[in-house]
Amino acid sequence: MGFSKEWDELYRNNRHMSIWPWSQLVSLCLRHTPLASCDREFRVLEVGCGAGANLPFFQTYTDKVSALDGSEHIVSLLKNRFSEFADNIKVADFTKLLPFESKFNLIVDRGASVHNDTASIEAYLDLAYKQLEEGGHLIITDWFSTEHGYFELGIPQEKDSYTRSGYDSGPFSGVGNVHFFDRELIVKLTQKFGLVHLEHSITHVDGIEQQGAAWSLVLQK
Repeated sequence: MGFSKEWDELYRNNRHMSIWPWSQLVSLCLRHTPLASCDREFRVLEVGCGAGANLPFFQTYTDKVSALDGSEHIVSLLKNRFSEFADNIKVADFTKLLPFESKFNLIVDRGASVHNDTASIEAYLDLAYKQLEEGGHLIITDWFSTEHGYFELGIPQEKDSYTRSGYDSGPFSGVGNVHFFDRELIVKLTQKFGLVHLEHSITHVDGIEQQGAAWSLVLQK
């Protein structure tokens, strides 16, 4: 399915415009990768970077920051905001292409690939594996769990029950596809990587219908 056009519309309407680095992602990067101890040639790519919340965090440690998103609108804003590496901020569907010649020491995916169907996520993981240096890491957060309160509320795809859509209210309203994972599917999709870290978290807010549940993982080539 690839990039959902809904996200370009959301950005144009000034929604999902987070600007602060996500603490869980920061923690996983510093705990499981040599980002903080390497020289400033450490190469980082964020896929589905959105409004660029995490990019200043990476700039703290390296001059080799790259990013991509499927939204032309958000990329144009980022190129102006991060003019010092504007050439490394690109528009692309990361389930089909990672348009960079160099390989990366770290690829980061914070709640990006989760808005694709299973086949597209599998294609993306293959591309990420090829684009990583030997020993490099792929960090993924916010892969929604099948224990999430909204899993049963979405309309499943005919041949892919893990991918849901049709939400007219709540956190997934207007975002297109939402993918949910169980442990078995994660192990299957990531089998060519080494699984360094796998974490499942559940958050309860005002009843089961609002229960949040998601996976975070650190993979290594």
